[in-house]
Amino acid sequence: MRCSLFRAMQYQCAWFIIGSAVFIITTLGLFHYFNSYVYVVSVGGHEAGLVEDVLEVEIFIEDLTREHSDRYGMELEFSKEVAFSRESRPDCNPDPEAVQHRIKQLASFLTEAYMIEVDGKPFVPVASGNELEIMFESLREEYTGECDSDTARVIEFNLEEDLGLKEIKVDPRYIFTAEETVALLRANGVGSAMMADARLSKAFRSSLHLPTIIEHEYNSRPALEEAADPDRAVNKVKPEAGEVTVSVRTLEEITVTEKIPYTTEYLYDDDMPATEQEVKEPGRDGKKEVVYLVERKNGQEIEREKVNAEVIKEPEPRVEILGRKQMPSTGFGQFVWPVQGEGVIYNGFSSRHTGVDIHICHGTNVLAADDGVVTYDGYGDTQGKYLIIRHGAYWTLYLHNSEHLVTKGDRVNRGQPIARVGTTGRAFGPHLHFEVRVDDGSREWNSYYQHKPVDPLQFFNRR
Repeated sequence: MRCSLFRAMQYQCAWFIIGSAVFIITTLGLFHYFNSYVYVVSVGGHEAGLVEDVLEVEIFIEDLTREHSDRYGMELEFSKEVAFSRESRPDCNPDPEAVQHRIKQLASFLTEAYMIEVDGKPFVPVASGNELEIMFESLREEYTGECDSDTARVIEFNLEEDLGLKEIKVDPRYIFTAEETVALLRANGVGSAMMADARLSKAFRSSLHLPTIIEHEYNSRPALEEAADPDRAVNKVKPEAGEVTVSVRTLEEITVTEKIPYTTEYLYDDDMPATEQEVKEPGRDGKKEVVYLVERKNGQEIEREKVNAEVIKEPEPRVEILGRKQMPSTGFGQFVWPVQGEGVIYNGFSSRHTGVDIHICHGTNVLAADDGVVTYDGYGDTQGKYLIIRHGAYWTLYLHNSEHLVTKGDRVNRGQPIARVGTTGRAFGPHLHFEVRVDDGSREWNSYYQHKPVDPLQFFNRR
């Protein structure tokens, strides 16, 4: 009896032990099963890690957003979608610090801003609508600031293109100030892409991921697509350079003082030789105040219209007295050699060379070829110092002189020294360029090629 009772007790103990073991194993299994479930955190579709507490991640993102808002001085929102999924990861341990570090790497922020549009094309984003007004006033100051004075004032200032604003959400790193926007517009769009590229390049250096720049209908434009890979084409905050430009037109009223040139009046004296003249009044310019309307495009004048003119001072005419007394010709028609000495003729008369060049030492006397009256004593760029003498039916010219011994109006005798050989004007070495012209019947010298040139050597029996 005792033996049977003992065996029953042993049997019950065995089942108790077995049951306890099963219970313990089952309990441990269930504990391990439920403890292998964690929250998988994803940011913008990228897994950031595992955590046990979702609230801890949400608080971290709120603090991170507040930190960046303080840094940029504007309200920001976390732009990436944050997702939590509860999964069984038996072999993985939650690591909140690693998750926070990864969130910082993937984080991007957006703020409410305005896109400046030029004729409907997106240009650059700015923080507020006031930036457009500041930009407009900066352009006005640039193109009109120096114009407003006592003698000039700007009547109109206009932009040829229509400027507008659209509300957008944008990464705060790509917001432009009014001053930067004016600089881009001043460059007619050429520099804007470069500045935008520079900002984006900086973003690449400071972050492993470049967020979508603008959440707006412009996202469909290739230039505004997300570029997370630095090897892809760099995003532009605006269209390609040169595509967006602004032209400034101004209308100015300017007042200038202009000269009124004096006129010349001629009086004639029958007792004065025709080769002489006298200035009775020198003449003085007058002044007038003229008002113009000047239209400019980007600072360059394109049209000017005179709207008023007021004479301040009348001009005083110049009065010259001209002689009309014809002097009798005293020339003999047989000329003497026009230099003292023989010299060498190195350039003769032709249709392109209307005289002869007589090479001789510098300072040699130049002689009057015949009796006559000096009608010109002056200087020309090509001729240098030169004289013209009237001999009745002929005129003689003496060029490239170093000095003159006679002046206009002097009567000279055949063979009289009238100048010195020189190299003035266009002359290669000392020489006398000597010409003979046949009077055209007017017996007056009005222009250099008025009288027909002839070969001077026919008067000297020289060849």
